[in-house]
Amino acid sequence: MLRSKGLTDKLLLLGVDGMDPRFTRRLVNEGKMPNFKKLMDMGSCREDLMMLGANPTITPPMWATLATGTYPMTHGIMDYNLSAENDKDITLGAFSSRFLKAEPLFNVTAKAGKKTLVMHWPGGSFPPTCDSENLITIDGSSPGACCAWSSVRDLDMVYVASTKAEKPSYMPMSVVTSDVVGDETLKFALPPTSRAGKSPEAKERMANYQQWYKEFIGVEGYQPDGSFVVDGVLYPELQGLMWHLADFPTGCSISPVFPANGWEFEIPADAKEFLIITFYGKVMRPALILKNEAGVYDRVAIYKDKTTAEPVTVLKHDVFTGVYDVVPSANGEEKVYRNMRLLKIDEDGNYVRIWASRGMSCEDDSVWFPKSLFKEVCDKFGPPQPTSQMSGNDADLILKCNNPQWTLAAEWQSKVMHHMIEEHGVEVIFSHMHNVDLQSHNYMKYMKNRDTSRYDENEVVKFAEATYKVTDDYIGSFMHLIDEGWTIMIFSDHALISAQEEAVVLGDNTGVCVEPFKGWGYTVMKQDENGKELPEVDWTKTKAIMTRSNSIYINLKGRDPHGIVEPEDKYELEEQIITDLYGFKHPKTGKRIVALALHNKDAILLGLGGPMGSDIVFVVHESYVEDHGAGLSTAYGYQDTSLSPIFLAAGPGIKENYRTERYIREVDLAPTAAVLLGVDMPEQCEGAPAYQIFTEKM
Repeated sequence: MLRSKGLTDKLLLLGVDGMDPRFTRRLVNEGKMPNFKKLMDMGSCREDLMMLGANPTITPPMWATLATGTYPMTHGIMDYNLSAENDKDITLGAFSSRFLKAEPLFNVTAKAGKKTLVMHWPGGSFPPTCDSENLITIDGSSPGACCAWSSVRDLDMVYVASTKAEKPSYMPMSVVTSDVVGDETLKFALPPTSRAGKSPEAKERMANYQQWYKEFIGVEGYQPDGSFVVDGVLYPELQGLMWHLADFPTGCSISPVFPANGWEFEIPADAKEFLIITFYGKVMRPALILKNEAGVYDRVAIYKDKTTAEPVTVLKHDVFTGVYDVVPSANGEEKVYRNMRLLKIDEDGNYVRIWASRGMSCEDDSVWFPKSLFKEVCDKFGPPQPTSQMSGNDADLILKCNNPQWTLAAEWQSKVMHHMIEEHGVEVIFSHMHNVDLQSHNYMKYMKNRDTSRYDENEVVKFAEATYKVTDDYIGSFMHLIDEGWTIMIFSDHALISAQEEAVVLGDNTGVCVEPFKGWGYTVMKQDENGKELPEVDWTKTKAIMTRSNSIYINLKGRDPHGIVEPEDKYELEEQIITDLYGFKHPKTGKRIVALALHNKDAILLGLGGPMGSDIVFVVHESYVEDHGAGLSTAYGYQDTSLSPIFLAAGPGIKENYRTERYIREVDLAPTAAVLLGVDMPEQCEGAPAYQIFTEKM
């Protein structure tokens, strides 16, 4: 029998999305992660810090696995997106607990009487599925920082004022560097990673699914992100979303600099003026370039209008600044919080370059359970911190803007978690921090020199070191809890690879992959009246499609609405597809792209088979993986990168300075935590406790 009393009374599960054991080990050896090193000396892990991950190596399914101790085929969150049941070419964002079919451990601990906080856990926690008063849930509806998608109200921007500019201009997603001179012609530069159906039928189908999805989630006040319902089609020349993340553009507003005039309150006579265009081009803000006492232009004051004397903010050169602002809303105006930095200002006041983060709502409590907690936390610590999604591989945006944001987000989250311990008596915390994953997407591709590199790979490694410094400080903020009787488990869901070779679109999670399946005759696209191919699947002629990270579906008669493949032909068709996959070669290296391809019944070995799995599951060879998602969790990349999650535990119940040879699996985290706390394992749990690291024998 298992013990009925746990080995600890208090447990902090400290998850860091994307944290890489190989790269962490490198930094520990170089003395660059002192807090993590201290925990290693205090606790237990493998020498290589690795946890044997499940698949696919992407956020929602792996956080669901960590919570439930089950594989995706059991808990139901099979990928970043799920395929619509009757329309396999439609994908649905998989973050919601509405898709979860296995019991998470946080429900178990709450029912067992443990005051439990679930802090932004992006895999089956939103909305809560247990009504126990012991369960407190904050967000979990998306990746990023807390409330990063639910509360975002506008875009990241670069504001430029220059005497070279002829007229004000604005364009979202238009620059991949903050180093804008001011005479550029702004053009929409978002890489076309997929194409959507444009026919009336396709548009109507999408509208119906979007409405269904919102009703299916069914949380008052919550508006699902537009990317959660997609009918994307991927072509080889588009290369896929992951490959473009390090080149993603930022919005830009450019304005001429001209003498200040028309202000209805007193301003310095030598002030210069420019215009900021923001909020999707709908808001115009006047700004003044101002001199200091030495007669040098050194700061910018931004105003709501020329009649309101109090500035929205005053930005000093190269100072990171938090700003409260307002944006238009359905009810008039909504208060938002954003970060800004005056990156450059010429002494003569003829040029200004400013970065601004997305504005985060100070009023949206839709993903807080109970809602009353939102006001309590915001009154004490301010609203959730904004974090930027992408930075175009720009050193200033990554190191001077994004990294300080993540520092503040980590500090804010740590303060909230400590508050919940001290003021609400929380005894168990399931937490998630996303800085490593999102920051890594900004530069992971360029940790190896490429034809399109802007910096040498050795400089880019410094970007990664700065990211891990934030993580190490975040971890360090909790270390004192061990002296207060807490056990701490540090882990990730997956890591990210810097691919050895140029990636291919195969295995991208954002839509249906056209090639090579069209060339092989399995996937057929619709055509318009002129014979031009449309980005819409013609199900009347399609035998199979590849979608999401690892999935291939047969268009089976009797199962699928437009099935054309006879059930007795299914196995041989799958065999033919698998054979073709293994023969698919990279155009530059001439080597195979697919590492492994399995029938559904065999994919059970990876936890991806069964009734909810696709007909064929495959994984891309580690040399061609785009950051993460399509490769095996054991894959290695350039610069000591990998796809493996990390694991470390320390505190009561855990052996001190112990190195286990056991491969602790991702499904083992939940049962290990359950035994430590002395509670039941989750009902469908498929993992086993890592008893080798316990101080007492089982």
